[in-house]
Amino acid sequence: MAAPLSLHHIRLPFSSDNPILHNKPTTSTAIAAAPITTATKTSRTSSPIEPHPCLALLDKCSTMSELKQIHAQLLRTSLFFDAFTASKVVAFSSLEGSGSLHYARLVLTQIPNPTTYTCNSVIRGYTNKDLPCEAIFFYQEMIIQGWVPDRFTFPSLFKSCGDLWEGKQLHCHSTKLGFASDSYIQNTLMNMYSNCGCLISARNVFDKMLEKSVVSWATMIDAYAQWDQPIEALKLFDKMESGSVDPNEVTLVNVLTACAKARDLKMAKRVHQYIEEYGFGNHLKLNTALMDVYCKCGCVLLARDLFDKMPEKNLFSWNIMINGHVEDSNYDEAFVLFREMQLKGEKGDKVTMVSLLLACSHLGALELGKWLHAYIEKEKIEVDVTLGTTLVDMYAKCGSIDGASEVFRKLLEKDVMTWTALISGFASCGQGKKALEHFHEMQTSGVKPDAITFVGVLAACSHAGLVDEGISHFNSMHEVYGIQPSIEHYGCMVDILGRAGRIAEAEELIRKMQMPPDRFVLGGLLGACRVHGNLEAAERAAQQLLELDPDDDGAYVLLSNLYSSMKKWEEAKRIRELMAERNVKKAPGCSLIEVDGIVHEFVKGDSSHPQSTHIYEMLQDMIERLKKAGYVPEKSEVLLDIDEEEKETALSLHSEKLAIAFGLISTNPGTTIRVVKNLRVCSDCHTATKIISKVYNREIIVRDRNRFHRFQDGSCSCKDFW
Repeated sequence: MAAPLSLHHIRLPFSSDNPILHNKPTTSTAIAAAPITTATKTSRTSSPIEPHPCLALLDKCSTMSELKQIHAQLLRTSLFFDAFTASKVVAFSSLEGSGSLHYARLVLTQIPNPTTYTCNSVIRGYTNKDLPCEAIFFYQEMIIQGWVPDRFTFPSLFKSCGDLWEGKQLHCHSTKLGFASDSYIQNTLMNMYSNCGCLISARNVFDKMLEKSVVSWATMIDAYAQWDQPIEALKLFDKMESGSVDPNEVTLVNVLTACAKARDLKMAKRVHQYIEEYGFGNHLKLNTALMDVYCKCGCVLLARDLFDKMPEKNLFSWNIMINGHVEDSNYDEAFVLFREMQLKGEKGDKVTMVSLLLACSHLGALELGKWLHAYIEKEKIEVDVTLGTTLVDMYAKCGSIDGASEVFRKLLEKDVMTWTALISGFASCGQGKKALEHFHEMQTSGVKPDAITFVGVLAACSHAGLVDEGISHFNSMHEVYGIQPSIEHYGCMVDILGRAGRIAEAEELIRKMQMPPDRFVLGGLLGACRVHGNLEAAERAAQQLLELDPDDDGAYVLLSNLYSSMKKWEEAKRIRELMAERNVKKAPGCSLIEVDGIVHEFVKGDSSHPQSTHIYEMLQDMIERLKKAGYVPEKSEVLLDIDEEEKETALSLHSEKLAIAFGLISTNPGTTIRVVKNLRVCSDCHTATKIISKVYNREIIVRDRNRFHRFQDGSCSCKDFW
């Protein structure tokens, strides 16, 4: 921003050091502090004379080329020197879009006695063309040359103010000229203070207004909503209602903006009633704002009903509804809506792409994500830092870290979130050292890491087995960057220590935490105890976990598996009985696999797929070849009290095995199979998938709720710790 302009050094007609305010007229003018009614300069603010018939040409003018021809004709006939005619020429030259401010200034120099209307046209032109400094400089010129501002001068000047001190000076000028009670000026003044972030001054102006129009209320409500004070905005709307002021469309849009930020569904429904009562049902912006509130309050069905009934839709409406479905985890419907949007002839923009790429990230739908990337390039959608970061994140979460790296490398602008997406991507894909290399590169480039970055860094240290480096990074958070570790960071540290078998240190860290451990911290410790066979620590962790959440099925499963692996059959049976007593059921597993751009979903024992017959034939082939390769089912994973053969059958029907079987029959040999699992991969499926990758010579990438597993040639990138 340019340095603030100082107005106090100019000798103004209404400044405190001007003799006019002390009733001492100068040789050039005698202007009182009150509204001007006499003196030579006052003639410049008088009403324009009746227009000459030649002005009809000016009224029909549409381009600068036409204006210049008319201007030349006016000069030849001497009609231009009529003040009103000259003002019309300047006013057209100052128009936004078709005008030329440079030409307007040249014309202005030819006018012997410009009116205030003429000067206001130039100021308004600068403001509309987003040239605020030029507007203020011209205002200074105007004052120095003795032109007197009127009530139409200040609204444009207030819109040009980007500096609070500058705005306060103009506020003083308008007050000294007697415009303190002008509602039009006061409304734009409130807006200026709001834009400068000074809500106290905006509210002072509002409270001092003798007559508050609906515009005044709308402006102040909008100020609170835009500066993240939605509760104050809604309180003011209540006050407006009690004052019997009927809201207009703008007021209701501002109220809905506040509702969206405050997640106030009750108020949004009240506004919905207003919309219907006042006949605003076809107002596009109102309906779109209402949809946004419903989506953000989790009422996506209400939003969709409103959307479907809208007679007119714009890109903003489509984007809100698509994002609403994504936020509601209804990814299929988001893509269906995008397809409908395309059929209606509406093209997506950056916002559309970000929402749909997030859906791809959740689904693990790499091919669909690649298609969207191609769409972005084809439609020449600008890849800014937000869209670029989302692309990096999509590729990383779909297991294509090479794709993420390529997008990252091509980005012209990268912020902390872009770096974090890549670092976290490398970490979750098991490439911890690569993640740390990029973290050091990030620091070298001058980008300061934030708390989310360190979650990725610590995860990278865990996956790479870099215990000491992980501890060092954890300590540097507060010591170097002033970041207070959160529960997520402690969870990463427990994972780092637990992976290395340093269970006692992990327990000590949990005891010293500044906040109580959550299920993820304790679950990480319990998982480490299972891997390292530390029964005592596992029992302590499980007890804490079940005290925290008695319905956490994962704690029962891990503890039961640990007892079974140590041949403590009675204890394992006791845990299963305890689950039954408490009516705790293992969460149903669900696996997704994308083939030819279509995402297929499988649950345990699923037979609903159209190709179920072929899938189960391949599943049988898989089991037979696995057993020949030495596979032995880990029956301890089955918590049901059934015979051994039934346990073996139950294991074979796990959702990830069905998804892999479908992948084998639906893709060409050698094609990578990608599966997304909603739960942690069980030990049996992990062992089986390692062997499948070798027997069928396939790379299989499975993303469970903790991390990526890259199975290849009989081994997994997690090194059997997950």
